[in-house]
Amino acid sequence: MRSKIILIAAALVGCSALPAGAQISIDVNAITCRDYLGYSPENQQFVRSWLSGYYNAAGNSNVLDYARFQKNTAKVTAFCKKNRNATLPTAIKRSAS
Repeated sequence: MRSKIILIAAALVGCSALPAGAQISIDVNAITCRDYLGYSPENQQFVRSWLSGYYNAAGNSNVLDYARFQKNTAKVTAFCKKNRNATLPTAIKRSAS
């Protein structure tokens, strides 16, 4: 655990020396399924990863089960294809296993 903290601190120090880019704020609760499905694959992966981290932290879990992550991603995507006006958090809740 201590080595993880040191690694994260080193990464943050390294990033602080980089020039600042544009700051973007996104209300994840406002992302609709239509928005999500319209994102590039890279941006979809970013959102999925961020939300996975958010929900795992909320559940006090620090384990990433990749098979479960993939299965849940497929469920959410299928839900979103049928309910394009739903928000992404709603899609996650309604398709949760």
